[in-house]
Amino acid sequence: MLARKFEKYLIFVSDVASFNLSFALIFWMRYKSGLFPDSFDPGRNFAHFTRVTFVLSLIWIAYFFISGLYRDWYLQSRAVQLLVVSKEITTGCLIIFAVTTGSDILEQIYDHRLNHVFTWSRAASFSSYWGTFLISVNGFRMVAQALVRRLLRKGIGLDRVLILGATEAGHKMQRELQAVPEMGWRLFGYVDENASLKGKEYQGAPVLGKYADLPEIIPRHRIGGIIISHESASHNEIIRVLSHVAEFPLSIFIVPDLYDVASGHFKTSAVHGITLKVLFPEHMPAWEAKIKRLMDICFSALVLVLAFPLMLLTTLLIRLDSRGPAFYSQERIGLYGKRIWVHKFRTMRTDAETQGPQWATKGDSRVTRLGRFLRRTRIDELPQLWCILIGDMSLVGPRPERQHFINQLKHEVPLYLRRLKMKPGLTGWAQVKHRYDTSIDDVKTKVLFDLWYFENMSISLDLLILVRTVWVVITGHGAR
Repeated sequence: MLARKFEKYLIFVSDVASFNLSFALIFWMRYKSGLFPDSFDPGRNFAHFTRVTFVLSLIWIAYFFISGLYRDWYLQSRAVQLLVVSKEITTGCLIIFAVTTGSDILEQIYDHRLNHVFTWSRAASFSSYWGTFLISVNGFRMVAQALVRRLLRKGIGLDRVLILGATEAGHKMQRELQAVPEMGWRLFGYVDENASLKGKEYQGAPVLGKYADLPEIIPRHRIGGIIISHESASHNEIIRVLSHVAEFPLSIFIVPDLYDVASGHFKTSAVHGITLKVLFPEHMPAWEAKIKRLMDICFSALVLVLAFPLMLLTTLLIRLDSRGPAFYSQERIGLYGKRIWVHKFRTMRTDAETQGPQWATKGDSRVTRLGRFLRRTRIDELPQLWCILIGDMSLVGPRPERQHFINQLKHEVPLYLRRLKMKPGLTGWAQVKHRYDTSIDDVKTKVLFDLWYFENMSISLDLLILVRTVWVVITGHGAR
């Protein structure tokens, strides 16, 4: 959403201004104001501290990212935002105070000069820096968000949303959206299972089709979200809707009456200002996602360099072991249905799929002699580090699948397409918890593990999976 991106840029710029304003104030108080005779120095120039200011700004920016202060706040009230931001600012100021003055305080305590520990100059400097920082960051953020809300109320930057259900409940939701434009959504139309309504209007908005038409409607009209407004007797209908839209980067909402229907299956949180629940929100904060990507880049680049001699040797051995190329490249489906090319060392005969795509089986005769060793040691996966480096894959995530099998599995495995909400990975929770896929039953089991990972995504869980992957490689047990 354009307005939300603009809001984030404004907040970032205002935060940088707050960092420098707070430092400038404390500089003036200590050296220019005359309030502290022991540090008064009217000849000192602020330009001498530009390097310190720059470094300190970088530290605060990194701290704000790590603390999740650049998240989407429209799902929470301003009171909650003020409390969270104020808490993180206070914690950060205390850390800086401890780092910059901690050794001096310890020295004073050691020399039994307790009257020098908490001086008026030190207390006033800290409180003025903290207070200015607190007021300026929160104040600038409120102004930036008020500006964005004003733009949204004028209809600028609104994202398109569909309401599922051309019913009274849907009309009620339409009225609520119109009453709260600062949520950033504009009704584009309805979708309803009643085929006779297609092409007609309901309450002034077009009925665009049925659930099955969603994969065509969403990309054509650049839809940003859907609202499941009607009541349902079971979660099966919600699952049916998700099966049509899981491959798209959408915000999906349900009305509170449906919360109990989805309870136990979906993680939800309240949307501030309107009676909705968000379905399948982003489970990994933005700062963690950035760290995850940084880990992907550093690890893949490092291993590609270190493993280069091994990869050269493997290439030679494959060519000597069987006829055909050393590498095997295949089109797979990545994040949100993006088509990507996955590269591996070839472990099967070149005629392995002359009869079309097939499931691998235990003791598969198509696997070459060297291929069995490469698969057992996972050496055949090393070329996929390139896919990770360029951003098509991640270290941890569900395995990328072929379109042929996705077309089959999405009809047979409930919520299978939810895997497309995650970037595919070299390893994953399903790979370390279950064996290699040889049947639909194996896929169903792995999907449950993938969905559990989706609900619990975190850097710590990724590290755990990577450690378990090393154990799988060493022992030869587990799945790919």
